[in-house]
Amino acid sequence: SLCMEKCVSASSSSPSPEIKDGVESAESTPQEGFFSPLIQSHTPWMNPICVDALSCSMATLCFTATPALCFCCHCCGRFLHHHHTSTSLQHAKAQLISVAQMPRQQLGDPEVMEMILGQLKDHFCDLMMDQHCVFSILAIFQASSVRHITRILHLLIQNHHKLKEVCMHNHGSVVIQKLLEHLKSPEQICGAIFAVKRISVRLCKSVNGGHVINHCFKLFSPALTRFIIDEVAKNCVEIATDKSGCSVLQKCLHHAKDNTMKRLIEEIVSHASVLTEHPFGNYAVQYIVKMKIPGVNAEIVLQLEGSYAQLSMNKHASNVVEHLLEFSEEKDAAKIIQELMYSHNFLRIIQDPYGNYVVQRALQNCKGSVYKMLSTVILLNYPHLHTHPYGKRVLTFVQRRKNCEQRNISKQGGSAS
Repeated sequence: SLCMEKCVSASSSSPSPEIKDGVESAESTPQEGFFSPLIQSHTPWMNPICVDALSCSMATLCFTATPALCFCCHCCGRFLHHHHTSTSLQHAKAQLISVAQMPRQQLGDPEVMEMILGQLKDHFCDLMMDQHCVFSILAIFQASSVRHITRILHLLIQNHHKLKEVCMHNHGSVVIQKLLEHLKSPEQICGAIFAVKRISVRLCKSVNGGHVINHCFKLFSPALTRFIIDEVAKNCVEIATDKSGCSVLQKCLHHAKDNTMKRLIEEIVSHASVLTEHPFGNYAVQYIVKMKIPGVNAEIVLQLEGSYAQLSMNKHASNVVEHLLEFSEEKDAAKIIQELMYSHNFLRIIQDPYGNYVVQRALQNCKGSVYKMLSTVILLNYPHLHTHPYGKRVLTFVQRRKNCEQRNISKQGGSAS
């Protein structure tokens, strides 16, 4: 064809200045399996620069499939030169996907790595969120030196809005966690910690973002992660009342040490009255109650004093009251029980779908005179309880404990005789 003849003619003559530009651009790229693996894998015997009609046609075909990735050809010298210098996202994505086909040894070459990062720097965050690019990015992490990991980290943390978007993304979150595993120097780790700290509130309120924060806790020392936990403590209520945030807050409590834990617990206790009735906030209160830290449960009991009748009939708060009865000291549990017994709503609490469980927990954990008083008050309301679906559960519990105590007395009498 006329086009083919032109190609052959062009290959035997000196190229035009425009084509020379394209050739020089292509020659500046690595020749083995980088930007044009498709052409080289199909034509290993050809030069990287197309010099005949067949290779020119093939290069044009490959260029159409993967723009700006093939090496130069006489037919598209100007077109290649224009797109090779482009920094479009699609261009960067195609370049990055080709990286996965490179041998590990070649990918680890400092010059090649510099070229890759130079081509991808404007779109690195967007590429981390592309499912087709994840494998290639992980390959870059594996082959990168400490200096290149530092450069990658800088590309991410220089824009905290973009970093936040990546951390909250399904694929981006996974890539960020893998990057954290490759941080070695103190400068890298501190840079990552303070970058996460700046966006920690928003990350806590995201499932994927929460995974990133939890990964920081697993990888880095409490001396560093305390900066993240301090930021969480400042925004304790906002995070605790979020569906994902309440889970991350519990992870913070698990990993916090010394003064950092003390501050976080103080924030939760001071807002206990708000958090206890919240659908998600109550989990934070339950968590610290189960920790049984001396004095903390007593402070929570004091914070909620005067509202136990109302809390016992609340779907969420009743769980906190049950935990306080189970994990608090006997004198603090007795305060709660006495407040319930002397409440004019005590019968209503026993008959409540949630309150009856609180009363059963009280019967299970009180002793001596407190138990006698509680069981007596319950039995006085027998006419109102024995036919009620929830009330009879409490009566059954009282009767079961009474039978158990009688059996114990009988055993003690038999052993004495």
